[in-house]
Amino acid sequence: MFRHIKILSGICFLLTSLQIYAADISGFLKKWHRVTVSFQGPESNELSQNVNPFLDYRLQVLFSGPGGKLYDVPGFFDGDGVGNGTGNIWKVHFTPDEEGEWSYTASFRVGANVAVDLDSAAGIPTAFNGESGTFLITSLDKNAPGFLKWGRLQLAGGHYFKFADGPYFIKGGTDSPENFLSYSGFDNTAEGLHGIHSFSEHIQDWETGDPDWGDGKGKGIVGALNYLSSRKVNSLYALLMNIGGDGQDVWPFAGEINKAGSISNDNLHYDISKLSQWEIVFDHAQKKGIHLHLLFNEAEAPNKTELDDGILGTERKLFYREMIARFGHHNAVTWNISEEYDAGHAYTPGLVKSFANYIKLIHPYGALITVHNAGLPETVWGPFVGDSNFSIMSLQTKDLTQLEKLRTASLNSGWPIPVAIDEVYPEGLREGSENLHRKWFTWPILLSGGYIEYISSELLRTEDFRKYEQYWIDLGHARSFMQDNLPFWEMVPCDNLLSGTASFPVNSGVPIGGQVFCKEGDIYAVYLPDASLSGTLDLSGKAGTFGQKWFNPRSGSFEGATVEWSGDREVVLGIPPSGDSDDWVVFIKNKVYELPSVVKEQNYFQAQKINENSSSLFLRGNKLYLLKNAKVYTLQGTLVQ
Repeated sequence: MFRHIKILSGICFLLTSLQIYAADISGFLKKWHRVTVSFQGPESNELSQNVNPFLDYRLQVLFSGPGGKLYDVPGFFDGDGVGNGTGNIWKVHFTPDEEGEWSYTASFRVGANVAVDLDSAAGIPTAFNGESGTFLITSLDKNAPGFLKWGRLQLAGGHYFKFADGPYFIKGGTDSPENFLSYSGFDNTAEGLHGIHSFSEHIQDWETGDPDWGDGKGKGIVGALNYLSSRKVNSLYALLMNIGGDGQDVWPFAGEINKAGSISNDNLHYDISKLSQWEIVFDHAQKKGIHLHLLFNEAEAPNKTELDDGILGTERKLFYREMIARFGHHNAVTWNISEEYDAGHAYTPGLVKSFANYIKLIHPYGALITVHNAGLPETVWGPFVGDSNFSIMSLQTKDLTQLEKLRTASLNSGWPIPVAIDEVYPEGLREGSENLHRKWFTWPILLSGGYIEYISSELLRTEDFRKYEQYWIDLGHARSFMQDNLPFWEMVPCDNLLSGTASFPVNSGVPIGGQVFCKEGDIYAVYLPDASLSGTLDLSGKAGTFGQKWFNPRSGSFEGATVEWSGDREVVLGIPPSGDSDDWVVFIKNKVYELPSVVKEQNYFQAQKINENSSSLFLRGNKLYLLKNAKVYTLQGTLVQ
């Protein structure tokens, strides 16, 4: 940990000798698109010791919108502005949320450690301080790629995030490799304890017109994002610094670094070319509809103590500021304070809260913040339930009862937030376990009102995402079913309504039974991991005519006819169209219930309707059965179910 003790002898010269030039404004100048304002200021270098351009200058730019909104956005030193570490360019990235004329005013100050001082009067004004200007933002581009058409991901008063100008969000992502940024195409990135990523199998997924640098150096990692997006994976988990951690191959610093962790490491100077390349990748991810789940720390003690010996000091504050200044403008980012905060050199809950508070103070848009556990979630995450600095729970568990317990605790606290199972470790993805994973985790988690990220059995060595294609397909089917058919943000777990089902064995010893997600009286989704005995759904007191249809989670499609029946009773769900021992989803909707406009209307109840008094023949194996009034009979009239 590089100690910052020096006298800023060059300040007086800088205050009197700078020639000031007008700022440059770049970007598409559309709502929710990045706008960059670049200023010409003092000449410096990313390794400068006398006056550290990252720590001893502070650029803050106040943006004022046409409706009166104000955003105080941190800026950063960007060398020559095109990736080289020497120059006089200082930038700020901003994401406007209104069309019309915006104005900006720069605050640029110099002084020892001024960048991490929250006092707006700290330091001395210099160079382009006070420079101002305006720019015009055009309206929302509904055809923009990825999240640019929907805007900022934000809390929506419940257990799901929502885009400001778009739909509610269900996270279904990849947790591996956590060292995604250990990539051979990035400058100054060397092999760690597990090699280095090339993502060579995904070069084939790079397309003409995609971003690249260094004559092909970006193709592997950009192609990997393309592939994940094509399989509807919409979240990516990535460490921003793993010095002293599992991989020891990711950091944003420019100076000398002992990758195992050391008090002599220079953690106060930043690698401009590498961070410029990270931004290219993050920008492409957002355009491909991939949310960024970015982690500041991981479990191992040397990693947790690398910055300021584990406290909130100068190094950590600067690290948070630099990452937020460079990447905080993206529309869909969650900032994770630490993987397994309670393991290794365990952070106390109070310390974690101080980290979250500092991040909240310097982030201009209201950061989405979380922290990840190692121990029992309800115990270890409990101290943060109800704390408004935390926006989502990031849980490591395969005990899915924890999801619903913490979801309820969050609701009861008055600060309901999403609950994500970001690791079901040690149940990592492995070839041949696709069906088990779908039945154990994917559908039970999503229909318990949670988010999910998969962890691979290859962990940090995960290189070819295509090896796990069936997992991504199954996850995409589940998310699409919910997003196309359910007002899921208004729904709650209702497992107590289901009885008499078959259970599916899980190697933890706790069998998985049927899962019910519902808006009582209106709409129900019932997941049956084993549909050989589908049981009954209690709709007592819920009058009306309901339609029932079967969804195949393996094919991602509805099968068979829609059946209508009367409610206000216990309803036998019956036998699915095929594969009665496989997993199925039963979709039930009250005829009078209108789906909200943000749900993609597909008119599932318009075709092949069968009224309550009619019957339908269907083939099961080599036998014919009769379905009448939501009950199953043999052709001889014997009630089967």
